[in-house]
Amino acid sequence: MKPILIDALHIHMGGALMILNHLIDRLTSRNVDVVLLKDERCPELRSEYLIRKIHIMSCGEFERKRFYKSCRSDFSGVLCLGNIPPSIKLETFVATYIHNVSLFQVPRDYSISWKIKSILKRLYINYQSPNTDVWIVQTDNTQNIIRKYLNTHKPILIYPFFYIPASINTPLSDTRRDYIFVGEHTYAKGHEYLIEAWVKLSKLQLDYTPKLHLTVASPSLLPLIKDAVASGANIENHGRIPFDDVVNLYKHSKATIYPSLNESLGLGIIEAAEAGCDVIGCDLPYMHSVCEPSETFKPCDSDSILAAVLKYELKNSSKTKLKIKDEVESLIDYMLQNRRP
Repeated sequence: MKPILIDALHIHMGGALMILNHLIDRLTSRNVDVVLLKDERCPELRSEYLIRKIHIMSCGEFERKRFYKSCRSDFSGVLCLGNIPPSIKLETFVATYIHNVSLFQVPRDYSISWKIKSILKRLYINYQSPNTDVWIVQTDNTQNIIRKYLNTHKPILIYPFFYIPASINTPLSDTRRDYIFVGEHTYAKGHEYLIEAWVKLSKLQLDYTPKLHLTVASPSLLPLIKDAVASGANIENHGRIPFDDVVNLYKHSKATIYPSLNESLGLGIIEAAEAGCDVIGCDLPYMHSVCEPSETFKPCDSDSILAAVLKYELKNSSKTKLKIKDEVESLIDYMLQNRRP
């Protein structure tokens, strides 16, 4: 049987890199014959030394198309992890995983240039859609968005897969008092409203104002954080830190606050819940597709965030419950079952 190709172009950081590592770990542990198409910006993967062959290239579509033309019949199956199907029709089974929901449902406060780029990328994905047999997404929320915005009649399958290190499952502590939001700043993450809510919280003159931990390195948001702290907000920004340090922050936090406007998955929600934190999140479909949050608030509304936190502080909120689990093994089984000689 020919090998399976994992097309990981465009993947080199963040949650996408984490699930790529997880997928390769599981494929190699099951001795699946794999060829990897790897982005030149991607760091070394944990298990890539076990892969038979790795092709490293830039993320340009011209070079990618040339690669596929040279080996259109060399694989028993192809899994594209970077949202975009192959640029030619292959003689094998092809699945395309969509992880960037912002390409399809663009937040209103994105810049004009970003909106144009997203629309062009979406049009390109639509143009290449005949070259995939199925689409794969993480949640039913993303499935609904793809059905709405992508011009395709191909199946859209749900296979959530993610990696949660064992170190995150720590015993609960009665001394947890802080709040946390792990993630870099983008237009859609909603940091601005969360910071504004914490400024308002500091003005209430409570007996204790809990600390909010952030992990923002983007220069665009740092002045806002600095001004908020100067005004009295109990915020500590740690910048970009190793995951072990993130785990340590979770140990001191009782809840994550998630103001993001949309997520393909919401790995930070899962991480926080696995670490024993509750979730206070936007009352949006992506949130409810991942978990039953302890409290919710209106999108883009700092007063609503503040009200949700104050309600949670009364200690009457229900414990957050996750609705999804890692199905990487089922995804691998699916690819193996649909291989073509």
